[in-house]
Formats: sequence, C-alpha cells, structure tokens
Amino acid sequence: MKRPWLRMLMLGAALSALLLGVGAWLLVRGIDGNAVLARAAREVHAATGRDLAVDGPLRLKLLPRIALEAHGVRLGNAAWGSQPDMARIGTLRMVVALAPLLQRRVEIDRIELSDADLLLETDAQGLGNWSFAAQAAPAAHGDDPAEAPSAATPSRPGRIRLGLANLTVQDSRLTVRNGRTGRAGPAEPLLIESLALTQEGSSRRWQLALQAQWRARELGAKGWVGLQEDAATKTRSVPLEVALTLDGASAEVKGALGLGSQAGQGRLKVNAQIRRKDALAPALGMTLPLPMPANVRAELDWQRRRLVADPFELETQGQSVTGRVAWNGAASPAELQLSLRADGLDLARLYPPVKAPAGIDSPDDGHLLSNAALPELHLPALAIQADLRTERLVLPNGLELASVKAIGRGVADRVDVEQLQFGLARGTFHAAGHWRQSAGSNAVAPRLGLQLQARGVAMDALLAVLRREAPISGGRTDIEAQLTGSGHSLRALAASLDGEVRMRMGPATSIGRARSSGPGDLVAAVLHALTPMRDSAERVQVRCAAARLPLRRGHIEIDRAIAVESERVDLVMSGTMDLGSERLDLAMRPTVRKGTGLDPGAFAGMVKIGGTFAAPHVEANLAGTAREALSIGAAVASSGVTLLGERVLGRVNDPHPCDTAYKGGGAAPAAGRPETRAEADDDGPLRRLFGR
Repeated sequence: MKRPWLRMLMLGAALSALLLGVGAWLLVRGIDGNAVLARAAREVHAATGRDLAVDGPLRLKLLPRIALEAHGVRLGNAAWGSQPDMARIGTLRMVVALAPLLQRRVEIDRIELSDADLLLETDAQGLGNWSFAAQAAPAAHGDDPAEAPSAATPSRPGRIRLGLANLTVQDSRLTVRNGRTGRAGPAEPLLIESLALTQEGSSRRWQLALQAQWRARELGAKGWVGLQEDAATKTRSVPLEVALTLDGASAEVKGALGLGSQAGQGRLKVNAQIRRKDALAPALGMTLPLPMPANVRAELDWQRRRLVADPFELETQGQSVTGRVAWNGAASPAELQLSLRADGLDLARLYPPVKAPAGIDSPDDGHLLSNAALPELHLPALAIQADLRTERLVLPNGLELASVKAIGRGVADRVDVEQLQFGLARGTFHAAGHWRQSAGSNAVAPRLGLQLQARGVAMDALLAVLRREAPISGGRTDIEAQLTGSGHSLRALAASLDGEVRMRMGPATSIGRARSSGPGDLVAAVLHALTPMRDSAERVQVRCAAARLPLRRGHIEIDRAIAVESERVDLVMSGTMDLGSERLDLAMRPTVRKGTGLDPGAFAGMVKIGGTFAAPHVEANLAGTAREALSIGAAVASSGVTLLGERVLGRVNDPHPCDTAYKGGGAAPAAGRPETRAEADDDGPLRRLFGR
C-alpha cells in the first residue's frame, strides 16, 4: 500500500536540506574574509596594543561550527623588543561554537598551532613583552585597557567573554631572552614537540601534557594548570600542579604563577630529585659540585628578578643541609645569599680526598713549599654571601671540626671571611681574613690577609691532629696571629709574609720521645734539651712555653722570644728563620733552676738547630752535654715554618722566660752583671753563646 504522505515528507526534508546547504554556501561565499581579519586585528590591538597580521591564506567555515584556518599569522612585539614579532605561527586552526556568540561569549572548542615561533623577553628594567596591559591602546566603547580578554575576565557590559577548551601545539619553538643581562636563548630555544591543554569539564583547570627538547635534552611535563582571580585585589594567577622530567632529574611543582601585572611572580613548592651532576647545567650554567643522587625540597617565593627558597633542604649521601637561599638579580652584580645549617657534615664521604697535582705540594728542587703558580680563583659572576653553621664538620682529609660557623662573601676574584669559628683539639678557633686574586696577563700577585685567635687548644691533641703522635700530654695553648702577604706561588707567598704570631702553652707532661718524624720530634728535641741526661722513661713536667715571632718579608729574627719553663730547667731560644730560602739557625740554652739538685755544669752548653727547612738537624754544644743528634727534618716541614740565621744568647738569668718571650724577648743583661765591651767585641759567637 502506498503512503503518499510519507513520500511527500521525505521529499520536503530533502528539499529543506538542499535549501539549507545552498543558503550556508551562499552565506560563506558572501563573507568578506578581509573584513573579518580587519575587525579581529582592531580587537587585538585594542586589548593588547599589538598588531595582528595574516600573511597567508585565510579559510572560514560557519557550519556546524565556525572553523578558521590561517597561515602566516604574526603578533607584534613590544616597542622595545629585539625583533618586530612576538609570535609567528605557521598554521593556526580554531573552532568556535555558534550558540554562545549570541550571548557575547566566545567559546573556543579547539586551537591548533603548528610551526610556531614564540619569543618571551624582558627589557632592561625587567618588564616582560607578555605584559600587554601596559602597552594596550585605549579600548573602544569604554572597555578597560588594563585587562586583555581571557578566560579569567569577568562579565562586563560591552565586553566579550572568552573561553578555551583545548589547545594543541606541534613542532614549535619558544625562546627566552633576558634584556637586563643581555643573555638570550635564540640559538637554543625550547623545541616543543607536542603540547596539549585539555579543559576539565566546565572548570577553569586544564590537563597539561608537554614533550620538548632544550639544549639537546628531553624535557617532559604532566599535570594540570588553572586560572583564577582574586576578588579583592583583582589580580589573576595560574595555579598548577606539574611533574617535570629532565635527563637526569625530575621534580614535582605545586603553587601559582602571576598573570598581568603580577607576571614574573609566584609561589611554588618544589620537590626535586637529581641523579646526574650535569642534569641542571643548562639552567644553572655550571655542573653541580655535589655527589649524586641528591634531593632538593624548597618553598619558592618568586618576585621580579628575585627568588627566595625558604625553607630550603638539600639531602645527599644520607646527609642534609637546611636553611634559606636568596637570589637577587636586580643587584649589580647579582647577589646569592646562603644561610645554611646542618647537624653534621662528613665531607670525607661527600668528597673523597684526591692527590694534589705534581708540583703543588711536592716540589723536587729541595724545597718544601712549591714554586708552581697558584690556581686561579674562578667564582661565578655573583656576589655570594654565606652564613654556614654545623655542629660537626669532617674535612676530606679526615680532620674533624666542631661547632663550625662561617660568615663570608665572595665575588669575582676576591673572598672575604668575616668570621670563621670552629672547635679543634679541645679548643676554639676564631679567624677572619681575605683573599684577592686578579686574572689575566697583567694580573698582580694574589694577596692574603689572616687574623687568627685560638683559645684553650690542647697541644697534645693538636700535635696528634698534625702527625697522629705527640710526645707530651696536656698543654692548653692560646695562639694569636696577624699575617699579610702576596705571591704567585706558595713559596713566594711565604717569603712575603708580614705580621706576627704569638702563642703561650700551659702545664704539660712528657710521655716519651716520638718515634716518627713530625712536629712531635721538634718538641722531643726541646724536652731533651731540658734534661739531656734523663732516662727515656723519665717524664718532664713543663710549666709553660711561649713564643712571639715577628715576620718581616718572610724573615723572623728573635732574641729570647721562644722559651720553655719546666720544674727543674728553663730553656730560651734565639736565632733567625727565613721562609723564603727555607733555612733556619736557632740556639737553645738551658738554665738549671735553683734547688733542683741538678748539676749546672751538665747544662753549660747549647743545643743548636740549623740547616734547611727540608732537612734541618740538631747539633750538640762543644761541651758535649747534648750528645744525641735528633733529626727533625720532617718536623719543621710539617709545621710550615722555614728557619734561617744565627743569633747568640747572652748569660741572662731570667726568672720568668715565658713572660719575656711572650712579650717579644730582648731583655737587658742580668742585673748585677753589666756587659763589658770586651764581651761585646768578642770575635767568637759560639763563645758568647756558651758564655765562655
């Protein structure tokens, strides 16, 4: 049975579809693409102050949604920019919903970019070219020029609201340029292989997926980014939670970045894992001087050209450092401030000791101090201020320091240590100083300044630290030093030293002679001079020891400025030391205390130390009281002092030689025994030395 009504209905539907298709075709054909582009360019310029141009073909489709495809799209740069265009887009595709347009809402379903080139740069004052509001021309119809259309823009009369659901970018480039420093990345931009932003429902959150390359390293990001506005301040920001991956490193980042007037600012929490030393080298410009792996946790407060990490925590090899790190790029030069704390640090675990290069500490020319040029000081182009504190610090050579506090500053070719405090050998050390070193062919010799004060240092513990063996027990010691010098090598530096070193040691007891060469052997020589006839097992009770060593261009000349007092015998020294030629000549004279029962005749002579810094020797006096020659070659070598010269000791009976030595020696002849001209003109220095 035929149904004519159904036939008529189908015919009518077909005819309607045909009419709609023809109408749509006629509508599209009737649209002037240049007029649409001109209107879009005016809107963009009103909102951003930038020019928009399309150099290639433009295609427009109205149904079922508005679809735009443009080639050769250009967005102008800031007037001060390094190139005319901020963005160049090879191909732009955009799909817009029709219905929302009736409510003055632009709902962009999808934007696709390919072969795009985007430049982000700042001027000399740090203003970014992405800050459109500051350059926008006054908008028509009463629009606020301080706001560019965005998904965060609230509804206002006459203003079009904009929304974006999906954004994809393929095979594009992002270049960042710092106009203040002049450093740029045009040669090494971020190569975006793929970028996708997908809106989560109707929220202002987009899922993010990025795959890119930077300086030949793979970079990835996954997570979400959002858009929000503070109702009180009317400021906009981008909240985010992203997992970043880079060759040799990864990080989790949470927080928010500013937009508009707040661009270049933000607060972020970062938890990073670094597996390779060079992982962050492209970003930092240096290889991290840390053993790997390392973890970094920080809360970042990012302002324009300023970054503060507080709190900051670095963990590596089971050890952690916490505190605050601040960077100020607005200063000239840029400043890096470190305020770090640790319960304990074992640098021997972090940085195992390595053998010094040949010529640094092992010269082969008979000297102990090298004449090789000191390595140049290469600090980053930053003014570094550091405040470092730890309860326990183990140096790479195994030396352990307690309660360490260091405050200093370094920039370019100089380092200033305002305060260095640490505990060592059961005492406390306080030091300050500076190091100056210029580079280049016309560089002047490096300059050193040092101030040192030590209190309550146990001499036995100090000797044990230096040579692992000490011939005495006890001996609390105070040390003061003020030194300046300059030189291109350790030898030249030592030969130029000016200043003074003073020390005073309290009661101590000998515990036998050291068996190995070292500073302990020098102490053993002094102990032997105090009691040359003693048995090796006999102990010597030392009341005090003192010295005051003035340095003039590396030369030390003393007259009774070194002294030791024991219960039965006192010892004073005179002579010369020279750090340049590394030679020494010292004479030690023992004096028997009254009431000790010792025969003064056994101590009528001298013990003389002479020779080179590398191979000094001990000589007995002519009377033969000190018959055993003690080798102290390595002792003086380890102490870092070279001695040279010859002085004589007059027959001065000083009841307090330690006090005299600490004050600088040089006391007048003993009371009641004026020096005669015959004695003064005696042609035998050894005769005067021995008092004969």
